[in-house]
Amino acid sequence: MTLIVYINTAGNQDSRDNDLFQIDAAGFLVDMGCVLVDHCSHAMSAASRIALQRAIRRIKPGDTLVVARLGYLGSSISDAVSTLTTLAAKGAHVICLEAGKSDLCASGTGSPIRMLQLAAGLEHDAKRARALDAAAIAKKDGTHQGRPASLSDSQRQQALNALAAGSTVTAIARALSTSRQTIIRLRDAASRETAAVQSPPVQH
Repeated sequence: MTLIVYINTAGNQDSRDNDLFQIDAAGFLVDMGCVLVDHCSHAMSAASRIALQRAIRRIKPGDTLVVARLGYLGSSISDAVSTLTTLAAKGAHVICLEAGKSDLCASGTGSPIRMLQLAAGLEHDAKRARALDAAAIAKKDGTHQGRPASLSDSQRQQALNALAAGSTVTAIARALSTSRQTIIRLRDAASRETAAVQSPPVQH
C-alpha cells in the first residue's frame, strides 16, 4: 500500500520542509516520489488545486494520504468533507497530523467524516443566519441592499441627456466607462417611467 503526502505551501516555501519534518517525526516513512505540492491560496477550492487532484487520481484502495493540516483538503469545512468523501469512496485512508493519527475516512460510530459534515452544516447555518440578520438590519435602517449602482446620479442624468440627443448606447457606455447593458437598463427604466406619467387616468 502506498503512502502519499500532499502539501499546500500557499506561497510559503518553508511550509514544504516543515510539513515533511512533522510527517517524518510522526513516524511515517516518506518516499519523495510520492510527495505532491501545491502553492496556491488556501482560499482556492479543492477542485482547483492541481496537485491535490493529481493525488486523488493517483490513490488506490488501501493507500494512505497524509496531510499536515485539514485546510489542505479544501477551502472550507464542506469543501474538505467533499474531498474526504471522494477519498473514502476510493477505499483510501487519510491522516491529518492536526487531528492526530486517526483515519479521517473511517466509518462507523463517531466517523470523522460524519462529525465534519455536522460541523459543515453548522457553518452553513451560521453564515445564513448572519446574512439574514444583516439584511434585516439593512432593511430597518433603509440601507440599499445588493450591488452598488455602477453610475452616479449625475452620470445617469448625463446618459439620459445623451440618449435624448441621439447618442448611441455604445458611445455613451464607452464615455462613462460602463457596460452597454447598464445604459440599456437605464434607457428602458426611463421609458417606463415616462409611459407611466403620460398614461391617462383610468375612468370609472
